[in-house]
Amino acid sequence: MSVPFSQMPEHSPLGASGASRWMKCPGSVMMARGTSDEESEFAALGTFAHSVGETCLASGQDAWELMTPEQLVTHSTQVVVDSDMANAVQVYLDAVRKTHGEWNQGNGWVERQFYCPSIHEYFYGRSDFTGIVGDTLHVWDYKHGAGVVVDVVENPQGMYYAVGMLEDLQLWGTIKSVVIHIVQPRGWHQDGVHRYWTIPTASLWQWQEETLVPAMNRALASRDTASGEHCRFCPVRAYACPQILADFDELEELMSILADKGGADELSETQLGRLLSLHDTAKIAAKAAESTTFNRLQAGKKVPGRKLVNGRANRAWKDGAETAIKKQFGDEAFESKLLSPAQVDKLPGGEKLTAEHAFKPEGKLTVASTDDKRMEVSRDTKSMFKDETKAKKGRK
Repeated sequence: MSVPFSQMPEHSPLGASGASRWMKCPGSVMMARGTSDEESEFAALGTFAHSVGETCLASGQDAWELMTPEQLVTHSTQVVVDSDMANAVQVYLDAVRKTHGEWNQGNGWVERQFYCPSIHEYFYGRSDFTGIVGDTLHVWDYKHGAGVVVDVVENPQGMYYAVGMLEDLQLWGTIKSVVIHIVQPRGWHQDGVHRYWTIPTASLWQWQEETLVPAMNRALASRDTASGEHCRFCPVRAYACPQILADFDELEELMSILADKGGADELSETQLGRLLSLHDTAKIAAKAAESTTFNRLQAGKKVPGRKLVNGRANRAWKDGAETAIKKQFGDEAFESKLLSPAQVDKLPGGEKLTAEHAFKPEGKLTVASTDDKRMEVSRDTKSMFKDETKAKKGRK
């Protein structure tokens, strides 16, 4: 007996965002059941940026109109619609509006949800924006992140969304091709921030029948695992994943070979490639351990060899600095906005002004080795810093 859609999890265990993982590592789906993956600061920021884009597309506003000087709390993370977020989201808005012009609910949909049990019990999700131009369906996916740059060609997430929208809107017979768009303004890619790829509808149907649905069925039954870049977003990465444990054993064997042969020069090309791939997986596992370490240190626990420190930060301008800088340098100190303190340093007499009008804010807390020269931040010192920060804000 199938579960009513209203009782399904908010996010499908076989959803589009995880397709690049569970299609390669089907066993991760079963292993992830009952685990929780705390939303990172970056993920919360991306979620909020998506909501800004959704609001602007639905209302016709531009992103700068939603800017606010006050921080908003979302998903237990403080975020603010600042110029960086507004500029990034606006790139997405401009691209959608240029392509679709005067769209309406008959040919364009913002964050439309689809549920297609005719394809698979767990086939559901929502597309950021979908629009029809002639006999072509355009499926848009906004990426706010900068760390992991996403390719658009044969992108399983975009193809999944396209299948869902074609099925939900019953467009298989009228749409001849699908254009999948990825807009990622904050991540560098050789193809630019707006990347798109076209696939014939018939080819997409074939992919759904021969690749996607079999992969979904396999993920519900298989315990086969495979490691790779997709481990970065797997909720099991912070637990005892058998594949990562096996990779660590293999890495140890290769390191032994490295020692016996007297260095990396003696390894074969195959061994070198495998060593680096295993090292990449180890870094993903270590990143998960670092997150756990961060939480424990914040709770006042001791982790041998690790401590909390303030991360490195660039200098920022104090209130009133713009007037002083403009008085001395005029438009020379401005591009689209006031130059950074480091840039003003290079102007004649600039170092004197930055010494007076710039300051270095505290960086975000991060985990470092106890050998690091930065001062440790404990629960006691952290509260002292918070009080000082509040005092500074009160003096503005």
